[in-house]
Amino acid sequence: MSFAEFIYKAQAFLLALFMTLIPYKGIGLPVMDTKEDNCLLNVGMISDTHVEANYPFRSGFMKQGLRRMSNSKTPVDAVVVCGDLTNYADEESLAKVFGIMRDYCPGQAIIVAGNHDIGHAGDRDVTDITREEALANVVKYHNEFYGDNCESNYYAIDVNGYKFIVLGDEVVDGGHWDAISMTQEQLDFLDEQLALGTAEGKPVFVCCHWPLDGINGEDTIWDGSGIAEDEYPVKEILEKYDNVFYISGHMHGGIRNEYVGEKYDMPVAEQVNGVTYISLPTYGIINQYGITWSGLGAQMEVYEGKVIIRPVNYLTGNWYVNSEYTFELV
Repeated sequence: MSFAEFIYKAQAFLLALFMTLIPYKGIGLPVMDTKEDNCLLNVGMISDTHVEANYPFRSGFMKQGLRRMSNSKTPVDAVVVCGDLTNYADEESLAKVFGIMRDYCPGQAIIVAGNHDIGHAGDRDVTDITREEALANVVKYHNEFYGDNCESNYYAIDVNGYKFIVLGDEVVDGGHWDAISMTQEQLDFLDEQLALGTAEGKPVFVCCHWPLDGINGEDTIWDGSGIAEDEYPVKEILEKYDNVFYISGHMHGGIRNEYVGEKYDMPVAEQVNGVTYISLPTYGIINQYGITWSGLGAQMEVYEGKVIIRPVNYLTGNWYVNSEYTFELV
């Protein structure tokens, strides 16, 4: 990194932290509820829990966040956990995550695998399994949890009549330590499910651990961390349909307010060619920009004609009003 790049990133970090903490748009009291009445779908969203079986704090954080969601005045219909469930792809930690979701999740669980759950198999000598074996573990626990017989690491779930599509790494040709690998079958599945979900004009929510290249400040926060358009045409498929929301994690980007998103081109949520992209912070460990500490996520509320994204700390209950986004449906 050059000195100029360092200064630019340091300036962005400090401004993001300052502008997000100073409540110039008001204060959100630590009461779990929707922003408005008549909410049609209430979704709690977290990512990058990085649970380790022998490290109790992160699993404790996860339980506490789910307990807080359970106490919402407006019931939570679904909870998205958008990847990096574990830190080192070991089966004991994976079992702990699914156990926590079984015991504490207040709504329909939508569980996404990330690179730490598959690509990091054998990382730091914690496990000695292959990526293929790690993938098989993810599919096994998915099937046990959902009572399913899925053979792949992607699936779709309907909640209150709204479709959630989960994408995942398939370990093609040995896979990759950090990047996703996908078959044509998964891309066709995405296309088919988007067509079904948007047929009646409702929004559809695509959940994938990896962001797309150049979206939500990916090239500033962590260049090279996203899904390249010339490798997998995910972006092209998403743009064929109206009211598509793409939810990702992976970047550990923190909570950044709208002003910082515009100034440094790294928004928490943005619309590009009609598709809305939401970048979740890491929940279990430290973030890089803006609000950096653990417990961060967002609540997504669907209303007639619009969707509201509300960043929140699920450990403290603090809402980051400066960073709220509202997107109109077409």
